Amino acid sequence: MPDEKPVQTEETTTTVAEPLTTPPVSTATNALAIASMIVGIVAFLSGWVPFWGLLTGIAAVVLGIIALKKPTGKGFSITGIITGGLAALTGIFATIFLIISLAATAPIINNAQNQMQKESEQSQDMINSKKNFAKGETAVFGTLEVKVNSVQRNYVPESSFYQADDGKEYVVVNVSVKNIGEEGEYISPYTFSLNDNGVAVENTFVTVNPELTTGNLSPEATVTGNLVFEVTKDSPKLNLQYETTAYTDNYESKKLIYTLGL
Repeated sequence: MPDEKPVQTEETTTTVAEPLTTPPVSTATNALAIASMIVGIVAFLSGWVPFWGLLTGIAAVVLGIIALKKPTGKGFSITGIITGGLAALTGIFATIFLIISLAATAPIINNAQNQMQKESEQSQDMINSKKNFAKGETAVFGTLEVKVNSVQRNYVPESSFYQADDGKEYVVVNVSVKNIGEEGEYISPYTFSLNDNGVAVENTFVTVNPELTTGNLSPEATVTGNLVFEVTKDSPKLNLQYETTAYTDNYESKKLIYTLGL
């Protein structure tokens, strides 16, 4: 039997290529970049709000600078830095404008508060003041000082067209009015009425010279003139009357009625 030669076989080695792996993406970097852009956009849209635009703009710039040090998200970071920077500049101008405005309006607001306080105190003084004055007294009606100089009963006008009604008479009251307040006071013959035994009667259309002036009475100024009223004939109780309104500390209006006996 012929000798059998051994058969040599080649051994093959199969190399399995390892799958390519992608380096892990830093999610923290992306988050910072995106956060920078979002905060920057919000800051840019609201940068005109004092302080807010400045603070959010700075936050966007800081986040963007930190995110730029990472390999990803550079576009988002740059967007955040640009919008945040613009917002910070706008916020600075808005904040400066607000501070200047507050500084300019502070004296105005303070003066207005002082004026309101002063008016409140004056109103309270008027509420607490004397309201009824006897014949011959110099009365203080709010901010007006009033004195009756003379009273003429049963006045008969020269014209027959202006005669008093049956049971009535005309009364001519000569008064001096001084403004003792700090501001001008508007007065006219209709500023005062005549209280006829509890009924307030307005000044009539009958005039007796010199008639009480109509106009704005300056502080410390005095005007003298006549008022003419039609009242019950021989009425025993007549009082010159003045009405005004004051406001309480609770800003409630209170009607004040002053009288001066004739």
